Amino acid sequence: MHTQTVNNHVGMGRLAPYPKLFVVGCPRSGTSWVTSLISAHPGVVTVPRETHVYRLVYEPFIELPKWNWQQRLRSWKGILRRYGLKPLLFGFLPRDIWQGILREHQILNRPNSHGLHGLVNHRDLKALIEAIRREVPDTDGGLLQAEELIAAMFDRFFEQHGKPGQTVLEKTPMHIRYAEQILWRFPEARIVEVVRDGRDVCVSYNALAQRERWARIGTVGAIRRWKQCVEWGDIIRERPGLSPRVYTVRYESLKADPERSLQQIFQFASLEWTEGQIEAIVAAGDIRRVQQKGNGQYVRSGSVGDWQKHLSEAEIAMCSEIAGEQLMRLGYITKR
Repeated sequence: MHTQTVNNHVGMGRLAPYPKLFVVGCPRSGTSWVTSLISAHPGVVTVPRETHVYRLVYEPFIELPKWNWQQRLRSWKGILRRYGLKPLLFGFLPRDIWQGILREHQILNRPNSHGLHGLVNHRDLKALIEAIRREVPDTDGGLLQAEELIAAMFDRFFEQHGKPGQTVLEKTPMHIRYAEQILWRFPEARIVEVVRDGRDVCVSYNALAQRERWARIGTVGAIRRWKQCVEWGDIIRERPGLSPRVYTVRYESLKADPERSLQQIFQFASLEWTEGQIEAIVAAGDIRRVQQKGNGQYVRSGSVGDWQKHLSEAEIAMCSEIAGEQLMRLGYITKR
């Protein structure tokens, strides 16, 4: 109700609920490949980059007001750049976080960069924030307003880029952390969770670390992240009211039989298809056709079982120690 009121005020009109499809899962699990296959469907309009909208809009209202002086001091450079001196010295208020969201949009608004600019431009974001803060109650320390801003940004994106009957597709792997929040807020939304052998995920992280700082978390960091993402997926799969709106696709199954896997995804997402369409989409999205793939690239060869060649015995043992329970439960062999 609040979102419709805000949308009217900023000239977006009343938007009936339109389908939303979120692709999530541990990074380096094949979420980009799955997204590229789904986005080839004519009934889909795809957000062109990862938005990280829950980390950038929702999470700050949960985390930043709890930071003490020592925590703020450790992050002083980022705080000064995004929020200014006052919250660094005295702590965060909602108005500081709103200004930081706008500043973050400017910082990340670069070619090939992830961020909120995938959904809205800076002018629209500023107008939406002003309308939200004026018309939506400031409850729960700004969380309700943050939720409504996220909904309004998706509405603005659909109004500008979508067509009636289309499904909006958004891929931010770490939205797996907020999958439950997404499904409760958007009754029309569904989630495709991509799961891959955690040790192959480690290999992919290690290869990408050659050129990307964010991937330099080592095998231990990667397997811990994979375990956490699997556990977040478990949470939504265990919710009776939410689990029917979550579909888990195994990367290994997608590699073995991409046509069948894509058919199942389309069926789950209520997207009509023909066998000819499926064959054409899979052929065009064949990872072997992708240029600039290989070690150190975002897209690699996508081999199954890479860990057996690229991880040391010590790394394999560490993976089993940290996430052996999850690996076995998911049916992945635990020995070379």
